[in-house]
Amino acid sequence: MASFKELDVFRRAVLMVKYTYEVTGKFPENEKYGIISQMRRAAISIPSNIAEGTSRRTVKERQHFVDIALGSLNEIYAQFIVAGELHYLPKSEIRRFESGYDALRPMLIAYQRSIQSRPNP
Repeated sequence: MASFKELDVFRRAVLMVKYTYEVTGKFPENEKYGIISQMRRAAISIPSNIAEGTSRRTVKERQHFVDIALGSLNEIYAQFIVAGELHYLPKSEIRRFESGYDALRPMLIAYQRSIQSRPNP
């Protein structure tokens, strides 16, 4: 099996992290320990769980880590909506995020399904 670094889904997840850091860097300073921290943790959780899952021995364990990545992706989606409602983000940035979400979510689901057919590491 290829290294997690070579997986397209991992690379796409890293782009999501970079984008999240870029956007949250423009939020008010008083949100440093609030929504900024929460959004960044959710974003970094996605590629982290993809990577961690690749080292697990069973199919069930590997799929579980992709489940966590999917949960983090949905978590950050909710946070982008909240950030928009707080007027920290213009609608154009939310649409940009949604475009990335719409690309990454099916990749995660396809990756999770592909794990079933791969031998244990």
